[in-house]
Amino acid sequence: MSRELKKEYLGQLLLNAAILIFFGVLFFVGTFFDEEIAKTLFSKDNTAAAVVTSLGTIPYFAAPVLFCGALYERAVHSSRGKPVKAILCGICIAVALFVGFVGAGAIADRNCFGMIFPFLDRNYPVIAVIAAVVEYPLFFVGFHFAKKSEDKMLAQRMIGLIIILLTAFIVMQTLKHTFHRPRFRTAVIGYDGIGFVPWYTPFEGAEEYTALYGINADEFLSFPSGHSILSISAMYILPSLSWLFPKLENKRSLMTMCGFMFGVIIMLTRMILGAHYLSDVSMGAMIGTALAIANTIIQFFISAKQGRSERT
Repeated sequence: MSRELKKEYLGQLLLNAAILIFFGVLFFVGTFFDEEIAKTLFSKDNTAAAVVTSLGTIPYFAAPVLFCGALYERAVHSSRGKPVKAILCGICIAVALFVGFVGAGAIADRNCFGMIFPFLDRNYPVIAVIAAVVEYPLFFVGFHFAKKSEDKMLAQRMIGLIIILLTAFIVMQTLKHTFHRPRFRTAVIGYDGIGFVPWYTPFEGAEEYTALYGINADEFLSFPSGHSILSISAMYILPSLSWLFPKLENKRSLMTMCGFMFGVIIMLTRMILGAHYLSDVSMGAMIGTALAIANTIIQFFISAKQGRSERT
């Protein structure tokens, strides 16, 4: 591995570490001033914020579809036997179809465009159309540009990134179903027994309140912010596009900062809509940034392995 490439990875790690500290400070502030900040920012039925927040999950779900297309190309042109090729290609197609549909469902969810157009939520025919228009074409884009790439480690790089993305989803779901914190927009309605709850205070009775007041169970999944975890993943998704688009190779740090700004904007919209507190979104961003650091380390070792193979 060249000295310049080592320096680039080190710079990426330092940048991510600085961003992690920034979100850590926000989390500390939110821990003590969550309720006051939420009251200041809350704007019920803010259409502009709803539109922007609806875009927050797109990079997270679009990236695997794009890279599955590239992995499909690598499988087709690999030296493996036909049965193995068929299995690998089938896996790529199945994952792309599943993730693309889930991603389209996230766009139409009640916390995204379903907030503006309620008929979209769980409307599976519409979700299928969204997947066909927004998500699935990326599979063919990935296939096309992978053919032009001479990077022998391309498949390993993409698999490493997909593992990080899967980890983000697992961590998000695990924590959300552990804390059961009421969202601010529900806490201010005035339900008896449901009010502001700090993130560190256990909240009991979510299932009972859901049945008693007819509240959607999702209203007790405030901590941490899933949108923040998924949107801040743009910090490591956008730089990874340089694997398929060489013109972006010298713009990785810029792409990281674009991902950072994208995540911060989504975090702000979540607070404006009363879906989350500052501690919710900052913790989500901290998790996403930690995964960005993990991804950088993984990609460093993959590049180092490539450098050793080229020398031999």
